[in-house]
Amino acid sequence: MRGVFGRVRRLNVRAVLFTMVRTSVVVSAMGGSLAQAATADRRVALVIGNGAYENVAQLDNPLTDSKAVAAALKRIGFDVVEGYDLKLDGMRSLVGQYAAKLDGAKVAFVYYAGHGVAVAGDNYLLPTDTVLKSEADLDFKTMNVNLVLRQMQREDRVNVVILDACRDNPFTKELARSLKTRSASVASGLSEITVNSAAGTMIAFATDPGKTALDGAGGQNSPFTTALLKHMETPGVSISTVMDRVREDVWRSTGERQRPWVNTSIIGEFYLNPTPAAAALQVAAAETPGVSSATPAMAAAGPQALEIRLWESAEKSGAKEDYQAYLDAHPNGYFAQIARNRLARLNGQAGGRSVQSEAELKEPGTAQTEAGLALSVKDRIEAQQRLRAIGFDPGGTSGTFGPGTRRALSNWQKTKGLPDSGFMTKAQQVALWEQSEPDYQKAMARPQAERAVRATAPRAQRPAPAQTRAMREPAPYPQQQPQRGPSLGEMGNFLGGVGNLVGSMRR
Repeated sequence: MRGVFGRVRRLNVRAVLFTMVRTSVVVSAMGGSLAQAATADRRVALVIGNGAYENVAQLDNPLTDSKAVAAALKRIGFDVVEGYDLKLDGMRSLVGQYAAKLDGAKVAFVYYAGHGVAVAGDNYLLPTDTVLKSEADLDFKTMNVNLVLRQMQREDRVNVVILDACRDNPFTKELARSLKTRSASVASGLSEITVNSAAGTMIAFATDPGKTALDGAGGQNSPFTTALLKHMETPGVSISTVMDRVREDVWRSTGERQRPWVNTSIIGEFYLNPTPAAAALQVAAAETPGVSSATPAMAAAGPQALEIRLWESAEKSGAKEDYQAYLDAHPNGYFAQIARNRLARLNGQAGGRSVQSEAELKEPGTAQTEAGLALSVKDRIEAQQRLRAIGFDPGGTSGTFGPGTRRALSNWQKTKGLPDSGFMTKAQQVALWEQSEPDYQKAMARPQAERAVRATAPRAQRPAPAQTRAMREPAPYPQQQPQRGPSLGEMGNFLGGVGNLVGSMRR
């Protein structure tokens, strides 16, 4: 007993009580603030996947696609209203539930995978029990996309609509017969949607308006949703950048057959997966003594996210002042060299490169003209990387110009209206470098930024043998540290010991 109470006296009881009170106040305050922030920035999503159609060809992947997107949205903080293989009544009921949840929400998100049709400029989502025999059936047996948009745009908020529904119209013949002289208004894919929300609306299709998209192999995600899932959870990246990356991935994975389309009126930067919460937690921990600080990875996330945002702002504006502002804040940042290159080009110092005359550009490339460029292996690799960055995949970046590179060069030349020989001239090399510069710099910066992020992640360290032995041996009771109050762990151990002592005394 005396030994126990002697140890009790050695503890700084006032420090224990003060730490308990201070910690509870801070945690309560932070919890309240986070709860208020969550309520103020509430984000609601509607996810529908229809594949088990009763009267037309079934689709293999909408169920897989939509469930994966719903799970991703939940991980990044959305309240998700979801439904799968819905008939008309089920779709209407689900949209009603979604509309009811939108009251006061700051972000409204919709994802639909399944059949959709476009007639006379309007888009319709098809329930699984749809039968269309006349134009009138569109109003009573389908879900008009504009109906969903109206629910989203009743308040000033950010709205995002993503439609992976640009597959072949299964009712083209029936609708064409019904519309008679207006059969040309029955589109193969979906029609363009204009946006006019005050806060901003983004509409994204799996492919260009009027085109059809690929469904993908059975049991897998469609090419569009595969790319969306890859990028949508990336923290601290604006949705515009996310969709740019999705477009690039789909374009490459489909052999340049499918190009996602986006129309947006969103003002400023909007993040599907924002990072300020981690940064705010780190700041709160740093400013509150006695509260455990955030992990090293969390600490790194704040400054990194701020740097990325500053860079994206400069990149979006393209102004010299913004690139200089980035360099002033991050002279050794991930994108510092790219910023210097952009400034040099804006100041007319782009290494002597300038776009050549039309006549020089249209001179046919040959093996001789390309040999005259005296390209090194490094130059050839860069040419392949630049072609890939703007969507012309050479099949590899080995520095050898094989059939894949020739095909990529030829396709690029076609898009420029140049002789598609697959060989470059000097003027064409300059034009390729100039055209690809922004995308090439992005592609080169991405691995560098990813490596930097990985380098900041904490690594588990194996204890030295002496440390291992010390762990196994009972540690002597520490001497009192007059300048340091007990930690929460020590306090917990102490209170646990007191509880055991009281229990033994009762026995």
